Amino acid sequence: MIDFNYTLIVQFFNFLILLILLNFLLFKPVLRAMGKREETINSLADRIQKAKEGMSMLEKEYEDAAREQKRPIIADKDSTIAEAHTVSMHIIEKARAELSGELERVKSEIESESKRVFDSLKTDVKRLSTEVARKILQRSLS
Repeated sequence: MIDFNYTLIVQFFNFLILLILLNFLLFKPVLRAMGKREETINSLADRIQKAKEGMSMLEKEYEDAAREQKRPIIADKDSTIAEAHTVSMHIIEKARAELSGELERVKSEIESESKRVFDSLKTDVKRLSTEVARKILQRSLS
């Protein structure tokens, strides 16, 4: 069985001394180091979060600035397109007017040419009909 003698008391004191020494030499320094490590990790996490927020703000500012810089370019492009459309419509209308005038001129030329040809054919028909009538009459008289 267990004997309760002075060795048990000595071992108990040895154990208490060992706990006190371990507390000062091992547990407190390890707990202190773990606390510092946790503080360092937390401060790094906070810095990372702040950096992410700053980055998102800078990204938003960049996008806004890019949008502002694009706005006059887009307006210039739109005005240039509208101006080009107006100019092209003017050119088309001018070409239509020229073509209309040209068409009228060609029609009048064709009409005058057809009248000239008709008159020429008319005189040729008269001449030929008289020649034919003369030849027919000469045959019948002969």
